[in-house]
Amino acid sequence: MLDFLFKISNQKIKELLKKANDFYNQKDFARAAGIYRKILKADPLYFAALANLAVSYFELKDYKAARPLFEKLCREDANNPWWHNYLSQVCQQTGHLPEALEEAWQAVVLSDGQKEHQLNLAYTIYETADMGGRSAVDSVLRQWRRKYPRNAIVRQSYKSFYPDAEFTCSEAEYVEELFDVFAPDFDAVLADLHYRSPQDIASLLAAFFSKNILQKKQILDLGCGSGLCAQEIAAKLPNGCFTGIDISGGMLREAQKKNIYNRLIKCNIFDCDKILKQRFDIVVAADVLTYFGELKKFFAVVRKMLPQGGVFAFTVSENMVNQKDFFLMPSSRFVHRAEYVEKSLLELGFSILENKHEVLREEGGKKVFGRIFLAVVK
Repeated sequence: MLDFLFKISNQKIKELLKKANDFYNQKDFARAAGIYRKILKADPLYFAALANLAVSYFELKDYKAARPLFEKLCREDANNPWWHNYLSQVCQQTGHLPEALEEAWQAVVLSDGQKEHQLNLAYTIYETADMGGRSAVDSVLRQWRRKYPRNAIVRQSYKSFYPDAEFTCSEAEYVEELFDVFAPDFDAVLADLHYRSPQDIASLLAAFFSKNILQKKQILDLGCGSGLCAQEIAAKLPNGCFTGIDISGGMLREAQKKNIYNRLIKCNIFDCDKILKQRFDIVVAADVLTYFGELKKFFAVVRKMLPQGGVFAFTVSENMVNQKDFFLMPSSRFVHRAEYVEKSLLELGFSILENKHEVLREEGGKKVFGRIFLAVVK
C-alpha cells in the first residue's frame, strides 16, 4: 500500500507548510524540520520545503544532513548567493575547507560584493589559513583584492596577512559593516564563544566602588555594541546613568531593546568627546581595543572625558605571538603587549589599579587570552 503522504492534496501540503513555517519563525527548527521532511516525502520537488529544511538543519548544527540539501539548492537556484554562503559555512563546519573557500567566493561574486558575503569570505579565509597556512589562501586573497580594492572588509583582511606598518587602526567603515551584519545575532554568537568580559569588568567596578555602590554615577560605554557590558554593570551598580557610543546603527538598535541607556549616540569614538562635551565617573570599553592598534590616541580621548579620580575599565587581547607593541592577527583583530598598554596609560596620566590576565572568549575553538585593566586618573 502506498504511504498516505504520497496521496495528500496540494491544499494539505500548503497547510503543512504553513505549520512548519510557523515553527521555523519561532526558531523551533526541530519541529519545523520534521514537517518539512513530510512535505518532501510527498513532493520531493517542493522548493520552499527543501530550502527551509536545509536552513533548519543548519540552525540545528546538523551540518552533515544540511550539506547535500544546500548542494541541491546551489544546483537548482545557482545564482542565489545565499545558498553558496550557507554551503560554504557547512563545508567549514565539516572540515572541507577548499570547498568552503570556493563557495564563499561564489557567494561574493554572485552578490556583487555584498558585505554579508564579504565577511563570510573573510572568515573562511582565516579558518582555511589557520589550518593550512597562508599558502592555502594566497591566490584567493590576491584575486579578492584585485576585484574589490576599495572594499574596507577586503583591505582589513588583506592587511591581516600582509602587514602594513602604517595600518594602526581598523577603518571605521569596516567596523560599522562588521557589526551591522552581526547585530541581530550578536548576543547569541558571543554566548557560544563564552564571552566573559562584561561580567569581569562589572565585577572589578563593583569591587572598586564597594563602599559607595549606591552613589549615582555617570557611565560612558564606548563601543557599547548590543549593551552586554552595561547590562552587567547595571546589575552591580544600580544607580548608573548610562551613555552608549557605537559606530554601528544595528548595534545601537539592539542596545535600545535592553532599556538601560539614557542616551545612545552613533558616532566614531574619536569624535565622542566633542559631541558629548561632559565628563563621566566611569568609562568602559569591552572588547573594543581589538579594532585599534596604536592606543595613545584612544586613551587621550578617554582622558579628556574623565575627571581626577575617574575610572577607566577595558579589555585588550594579548599579543602572545611576537614582541611588537601591537599586531594585526589573521582574524583581523589587533592584539597588544601588556607592557605597551601600561606604558601608554601611565604617559597619559592614569594609575593602574588592576591588570588581570584572563581568558576573554573563544575564537575558532581556541581560547583568546587578554588583559582586563582598571585605571584611575591621577
